[in-house]
Order: sequence, then C-alpha cells, then structure tokens
Amino acid sequence: MRGGALVSLLAALSVFAVILAAALPAAFSLYARAAVEYEAMHLIGELRRIQAISRTTAMPLYMLEGRRSWERVPRLRIRLDRYELRRPFSEDTHVYEPLPLVRFEQETMRNTLVVFNRNGEIAEGWSHNMTIRVYAAGHEERALHVVIDRAARIRLRRGNYEAADEE
Repeated sequence: MRGGALVSLLAALSVFAVILAAALPAAFSLYARAAVEYEAMHLIGELRRIQAISRTTAMPLYMLEGRRSWERVPRLRIRLDRYELRRPFSEDTHVYEPLPLVRFEQETMRNTLVVFNRNGEIAEGWSHNMTIRVYAAGHEERALHVVIDRAARIRLRRGNYEAADEE
C-alpha cells in the first residue's frame, strides 16, 4: 500500500511538472508583453506631463540688466534600468524604476536629456526624432518604441519599424 501511494504521488508530481514546464514560458511571455506595454504607456504619460509643465514654467527668468538667469524646466534622463526626472523648483531627482525585467534604451540621441520649451516643442534644437526602446530582457524582439519627433509629438510604435523603413 505504501509503495503504491508513493508511486501515485510521484506520478502526480511528474504530470504537474510537465504541465508547469509547458505553462511557465507562456506565462513569462504574457508578463513580458504586459509589462512592456505598461512601462511604455507610463513613459509616454510622464513625457506628456513634462511637456505640459514646460508650457507654463519654461519661460526664462531675467535678473539685473535683462540678463538671463535660469530656466525652470523639468528634465528627464533615460537610463537602462530606470529614468530620472528632475522637476522644476526643487533640487531632488525623482527616480522611476520599472517593473522587473523591463529595460529602457535611448536608441537615437543617446545621453540627451528630454527637455521641452515653453511652446511644448523640443528644446535645444533637435534635428531629428528621439526614439526610446522599451523591452523585456529575453524578449527584445517584442520591444515597443516611444518616439518624440521634432514637432514634439509623442507616440508609440509597435514592432520592428526599421525593416519597414528599408522597404
């Protein structure tokens, strides 16, 4: 009896292990897709918030004899495992860390701060689009691209758009 119960338990555990082995990659893929989508939308929301704040605070202050003093604009810096937001009127930097396994990569204009002027346009005279790739480690082929163009339109691109550009 004891041997039969042990064999039954081992058979049940092996069936459970096979089902789990088949389900885990699918579950991880589903998590990766949802996490990347969430983080890309969160980044777009943050960029639009910075753009809106810049419209009201980016006007430079002038001091003695009409000399320019400083600008009160939010600045966002993209890092691999986070992004950092420096808000106007404060010295602190807000660090946003994404969900586990999600990464950011600034594909164009690397190490350039994201700054908007008081008209909501890209500051500092960018000459082309900025593309930020949001992806999950191990699922790089399913990356989403957050694109900021010269007119400061912020949008989400899905799929591999480099192949589409070559055609």
